[in-house]
Amino acid sequence: MSSKYKKLFQNTILFSIGSMGSKLISLLLAVVFTHHLNPQEYGEVELISVIINLCLPFVTLSIYDAVLRFVMKEDEDQGSVLLNGLIICAFVGLFFLSGSVIGILFFGLDMDTLVIAAIIFAQATNLVFAQYARGTGRIKLYVINGLLTAIMIFSIVSVLIVFFHVGIMGYFIGMVIAFTLSNIMLFSFSGNIAKKLAKSPRDGALMKRMLAYSLPLIPNTLMWWVMDTSDRLIIQSVLGLTANGYYAVANKIPVILNTLSSIFMQAWQLTAIEEGSQKDRDRFYSSVFNALASFMIIAGALILSVLKWGFGVGLGSAFFEAWKFVPIQLFAVMFASFSGFLGVIYAVQMRTNQVFITSLVGALLNVGLNLVLIPRIGLYGAAIATTVSFFFVWLVRLVQTRKYVKIRIQYITLIPAICVLAIQALFLYQSKVPELLSNTLAVSLLLLINLRNLQFIIQNVRLKKRRKSDIA
Repeated sequence: MSSKYKKLFQNTILFSIGSMGSKLISLLLAVVFTHHLNPQEYGEVELISVIINLCLPFVTLSIYDAVLRFVMKEDEDQGSVLLNGLIICAFVGLFFLSGSVIGILFFGLDMDTLVIAAIIFAQATNLVFAQYARGTGRIKLYVINGLLTAIMIFSIVSVLIVFFHVGIMGYFIGMVIAFTLSNIMLFSFSGNIAKKLAKSPRDGALMKRMLAYSLPLIPNTLMWWVMDTSDRLIIQSVLGLTANGYYAVANKIPVILNTLSSIFMQAWQLTAIEEGSQKDRDRFYSSVFNALASFMIIAGALILSVLKWGFGVGLGSAFFEAWKFVPIQLFAVMFASFSGFLGVIYAVQMRTNQVFITSLVGALLNVGLNLVLIPRIGLYGAAIATTVSFFFVWLVRLVQTRKYVKIRIQYITLIPAICVLAIQALFLYQSKVPELLSNTLAVSLLLLINLRNLQFIIQNVRLKKRRKSDIA
C-alpha cells in the first residue's frame, strides 16, 4: 500500500517543481513584455496565446490525451501509439503550414500567419512527445523538459525583443525555436524512439480506439472554458468593465488553490491509471480523495485567514472590496478539484464520453445561473453560479463513477469541515468578532476535524524520508 502513496507524493513534488518554475519564468517574461512592448502589442500576444491554447485540442483532435492513456495500457504497442499521435500532428502541420502559405501568396495574409501555424505544429508535436514521456514513466524528463522549454522561450524571446527589437514577432519565433528544440530533446531521451517507430506498424484499429477516447475530450475542454469565462462576459455586458475588473482581481486568489489542485491532478492521473485494475483500488482511491479534501479545505481556511490583510497590503485601496467575492470562489475551486478527481476515473475506465456529458451539464447550468443571478445580486451571483455548477458536476460524477469505483467519502469529516469553513468565511463579513479570533478558532477546529487524514499524509511523507535514509 505505502509504495503507491510514496510514488504519488514523489510525482506531485516533481510536477510542483515544474509548474512553479514555469510560472516564475512566465512572470519574468511578462516583465520583459511590459518594458519592451506597448499595451496594444502585449494585448495581441496574450490574445493569440489564448487562441492557440484554445484551438490545440480541436486541431489535434486531443490526440495527446489518448497517447498518455494508451501508452500506459499493457496490451498496446507503445511505438504504434506514438506513431498514431505523430501522424495526427503531421496532418495538422501539413494543413496549417500549407494553408498559411496559400493565404500569404493568394489572399494577402501576413507572415505572422505562417509563424502561428508553425507554433501550432511544433506545440502539438511537443504535447504528443511530452505525454509519451510522462506515460512511459519518464517523469523527471517530462518535468525537466518543461522547465528547459520555459527557459528557452524566455531567453530566446528576450534576446529577440530586447536586442533585435523585432516586437511581437520575436515572441512567435522564440516559441517555434523553443518547442522545436524541446521536441528534439524529448525524441532523444525518451528511449530508443526511432527504433520503436521503425518496428511498430501503423495500426488503424488502434487509431480508431484512440480517437474514440480523445474526441469527447475536445468539447470537454470547451465546456471548462465556458464555465471559466461565461461569468466574465455576462458581468461585462450587465455590470460593465469596472465590475469585471473587480471580479478578475478577486479571481487571482482562488487561482493559488487551483494551481495546487492542478499539480496534484497531474500526478493523480498517472497513479490512478496504474492502480486502476488492482484489488484494493476502491480503498486506495477513497483514502486519496479524503486526503485531498482535507488538504483543500485546510488550504482554503489558511487563505481566508490572511485574505483581508493580503488585499490591504498587496492591492490598491480601489480594489480592496474585491475580497468579498473570494470566499465563494474558493468553494468553487474546492468543488472543482473534487470533480476533477472523479473525472480521472472516467479516463481510467475509458469512458471519456461521460466526462463530456457531465461537463456540458455543468457549463449549461453555469451560464443559466449567471444570467439569472448576476442581474439580481451582481458579482456575488457570478461566484455563486460557478460554485453551484462545480458542486453539481461533482455530485453527478460521484453517482456515476460508483459503477466503476466505490469511493468511500468520510462524510463525518467532510461535512463538518465544509460547515466550519463556511462559518469562517461568513465571519469575515462582520466586525463584532475579531478576525484573528474567528480565523484561529476555525483553523484549529479544522485541523482537529481532519486530524486523521493529516496523520495519514504525514505518515506517508515520513515513510518516504525514512526509506531514503535507510538506503543511504
